[in-house]
Amino acid sequence: MVAGTAAPLPDLIGRVAILGGQRRNRTELCIALALRQTGQNGVIVCLDAHRRQQLEMPFRLLLRKRAAYIPLPSDGTVSNAIAQRVLTTLQKGLQGDSNDKEVPPPLLLLDGARETADWEQPLTFFLRTGVTIVEFLTSPAALVFGRYETTLLLQSDATSAEPISQAIGRKVEPEELMELKKGEGYLIHLSQVYRVRLPSASEEL
Repeated sequence: MVAGTAAPLPDLIGRVAILGGQRRNRTELCIALALRQTGQNGVIVCLDAHRRQQLEMPFRLLLRKRAAYIPLPSDGTVSNAIAQRVLTTLQKGLQGDSNDKEVPPPLLLLDGARETADWEQPLTFFLRTGVTIVEFLTSPAALVFGRYETTLLLQSDATSAEPISQAIGRKVEPEELMELKKGEGYLIHLSQVYRVRLPSASEEL
């Protein structure tokens, strides 16, 4: 069992995988992370293969200059043109705020992006330059060992909790995932497990 009171979700760094949660929960978390990023004057890019209007509208109306929402094809393919657009936007954050330690590194949110060798290459480059990459994984099978330093687990139902628990080496039991309170999750960094309180869009506004 993972004991302790839920602490606020810390700033994410490196390559982070997110598993579990319903579509609505994932969308709300995505918006909250974006708002937190722009609230600290950080740059953010979101690639969304689901083309959710609930996600696109906040980017268009609230985030504006320091954020880019890019819809992907339904199969999640990231074309060379989109990869170049992502690079151009993220470079603004790396270059423009390099002397300001209070500004977080650029944030790249991926939801449904297809894994390909061509796309993995720019992702590796982004990580080397200090970009934080947060990926909403579609399946526990996508949690490739050694690829992610950090994993964030959201509340899950009985069907999804078991395979998620298996994928993370039973660091969190299925029952714990099903019993998570609303707005909470489990953050796994290396071998450590923390119960965390997720940011909400209303708090970040």
